Amino acid sequence: MSKNKTLKSVLAGVLAGTLALPAAVAPPVGTFAQEFDASGVYCHDTFESGTDDWEGRGGASVSTGSTAFAGSGALSVSDRGSAWHGAMKALDDTAFKAGEEYSFSAAVSGSGNMMLSLQYKDSSGKTVYDHIANGQSSGDYVQLSNANYKLPEGSEYILYVETESGTDSFCIDEVIIAKAGADTGSSEAVKSVQGDFNGDERIDSFDLIAARKALLSSAEIGMEIADLDGDGSFAVNDIVMLSKYILAQVREFAKPKVTTTTPTTTAPVTTTTTSKAAGDYMASIRDKITVNVPSNVLKNAEGKLEHITYFSKKANREKGANVWLPPGYDSSKKYPVFYVNHGYGGDESAMVNGMGVREIATNLIKSGEAEPMIIVFTNQYTDPNHTAQTGNGQADVPGYDNFVEDMPDSLMPYIESHYPVKTGRENTAVAGFSMGGRESLYIGMKCCDKVGYIGGGAPAPGIFPTKDQFMTHPGVMSKDDMRIDPPYSPYLLMIAGGTADNMVNDFPKQYSDLFTQHGTENIYISVPGGGHDSSTVIPLMYNFIRFIFKA
Repeated sequence: MSKNKTLKSVLAGVLAGTLALPAAVAPPVGTFAQEFDASGVYCHDTFESGTDDWEGRGGASVSTGSTAFAGSGALSVSDRGSAWHGAMKALDDTAFKAGEEYSFSAAVSGSGNMMLSLQYKDSSGKTVYDHIANGQSSGDYVQLSNANYKLPEGSEYILYVETESGTDSFCIDEVIIAKAGADTGSSEAVKSVQGDFNGDERIDSFDLIAARKALLSSAEIGMEIADLDGDGSFAVNDIVMLSKYILAQVREFAKPKVTTTTPTTTAPVTTTTTSKAAGDYMASIRDKITVNVPSNVLKNAEGKLEHITYFSKKANREKGANVWLPPGYDSSKKYPVFYVNHGYGGDESAMVNGMGVREIATNLIKSGEAEPMIIVFTNQYTDPNHTAQTGNGQADVPGYDNFVEDMPDSLMPYIESHYPVKTGRENTAVAGFSMGGRESLYIGMKCCDKVGYIGGGAPAPGIFPTKDQFMTHPGVMSKDDMRIDPPYSPYLLMIAGGTADNMVNDFPKQYSDLFTQHGTENIYISVPGGGHDSSTVIPLMYNFIRFIFKA
């Protein structure tokens, strides 16, 4: 990392007046202004001469003088006793307006998933927490940025940096708050010259200005220009490389890895290898996982939906399900089958609309990105003593857990005898939301000889004994049993958790970590700002449907 003060002065100039109109007065570095300067900057914290009003959060301590992203100073955060312990700064209520969008950015180095977050009071005076941006770090600086974050209705806003898990120390530098989408420079080049971000066919400090603005605003720019470290992406490390080049600390850039014409935002993904088959397939799709779901795949569901009833041996009664037949369905052909499980309180219709399942399947099948498949929307509640859920969560949970027997013993045989489906674990998938995500993981472990593709969107707690804000869960297996061993290692095991999910909190990540600890390959998707709703489920379903039945 460069510690040259000349570089820091260049960076300060970028945001403190270099591109401002002559009449504008830029905010002093490290302070709040009453209004934005002409370049759209509100605050720029560099930590060159102090903490810039940042302080410890929880039991954490803050100090300056750490290895910097730029210049000679950064904020060091240590003595953390919990993941939420970090560094914070109060925002000026008189300057920030609820409902308005702002651009937030911070360079952070640490270990694991680093998160830029917001604490505030809602209209009732209740303290509420939200996540602005996140990114994975392995000791290197990464940029946490959101160019269009809408400030929630409330007051007493506090900006802070935390981690998703762990208590390791971390560093913060170059915190910028600006107008939403503020862009005072161009990132388009006349010629594709590596490092020439402003298109003037030479590389100097003005390219550093354009590069930082492009990264801050997520502007589209070719990798042949932006990929300076040769890793195939445009990120903070490329800014560092450009800075070193301008200061003559390096003489050339790495050869760009041009895999796409524009940068893509991929989800933070964690994998670990077990069997060769599972490891090879999941490793091959890892870089293709994304939280950016194209809007066109969420439009115009097609296909045919049929409601069926089948006799459940476990419940000793008839139960319902909805069966979706894909566009171009041909009864003379055989199709793999995907079972979709709903959340607590739902039934076979709960996941049919609003979660994007049929829309995503329709459009991905038509575009050739997904295998044609039959989808079964299940009714999980399987209780021989009650035909419907009682509304008492603690009492209803065993009825959900019973579905681990109902699905293979009654529902799957019915589907296989009434529809042209391919059999075998290589042709069978299961995934769901919340309680349905929990049961999908449970089914994947208990029925691993019958199901090869497993997905959980914001899976609820309770597979292993634990306690959450709602109840004490006795569990259906121990933590040590959270595994799927060869020869039944899953072809695909995918779990998604939203960073703003206050219903199941970090239990999705706990499930993923347990699988990892026990050698079961899995892909974890951390959805920035995702809640306990479709915002987390849709990214899970988009990635899952794209890659099932292809190993």
